[in-house]
Amino acid sequence: MKNTLTIPLNGNAALPGWLNAPFQLLDPVGNRFFLILFCGVFSFLFMYIFSPFNMNQWYEGGPQSVAGVFCAFSLSGIAGMTLSQFGLIRLKGKRPLRHWQFLAWFTGEVMLVALIVNIVNVSMHDYLEYSWPEYTDTLKYGFGVMALPYSMALLWFQGRAVAGRLKRIAQMPAAIPPAAPEELHIRDEYGKLAMTLCPSNLLLLKAEDNYVHVYYRNGGAVKKELIRSSLKKLEPQLSGHGFTRAHRSYLVNLSKVLLFKKHTKGHFLVMEGIDEVSVPVSGSYLSEFLQRFVPAD
Repeated sequence: MKNTLTIPLNGNAALPGWLNAPFQLLDPVGNRFFLILFCGVFSFLFMYIFSPFNMNQWYEGGPQSVAGVFCAFSLSGIAGMTLSQFGLIRLKGKRPLRHWQFLAWFTGEVMLVALIVNIVNVSMHDYLEYSWPEYTDTLKYGFGVMALPYSMALLWFQGRAVAGRLKRIAQMPAAIPPAAPEELHIRDEYGKLAMTLCPSNLLLLKAEDNYVHVYYRNGGAVKKELIRSSLKKLEPQLSGHGFTRAHRSYLVNLSKVLLFKKHTKGHFLVMEGIDEVSVPVSGSYLSEFLQRFVPAD
């Protein structure tokens, strides 16, 4: 299979990466409570005040007041979203939803809410009956009412998250550590200096038993040095220079990644100048690479 050069996400190429990135806006329990209550209250006020699709005319003169019908619909929506957000969501396990999975989940959530509202609506009005056309009408109008507050709540959560990140960035100067030195001093497990080199020349570190293989560029050649140490000991020193774990046995220089590739056994990296080593990307570290790169097939 022919290799394809992989580049960092930008422009239109960012869309697949965004769809596969973790969706975390509804991870906090407080956000889910707010979403459910906001959608319920907003939907009732929206239906009662603005009467979209002339909904008030459908129930005037009926056994229940228009406000009572809209209140029942809103409570039904709250019940459906509560079941979805605090019950069915557990089916996904501990792994976070990706953006594309959330879009599918939202579609199912709207269908669930429409089903509950349809059951309540038919039970309240003798002239209605359970049927597919009746359900699809409820689904269509329910989506029209529910999508607006749902989107507003997510935008609010996103705005708060961005504001929090900006606040942390604004506070960073007071907590920024001294600038990293121009050279890296790599020491063995006894603290003895093993080698000194520029961070940009360091390509890859591979753990093997009680040793670490250090791949680095020396002029136009790539060389390998064996040091008695561990990645756990070396990682804190290198993380500030653009190095990150791809696997429990590999620490890579992100600026030296030539190829991020997917095959039947998972994902792996090809590093600049190191043809003999394919770096596996384990599931524990995969999300960071999916946000930075588009995997080649």
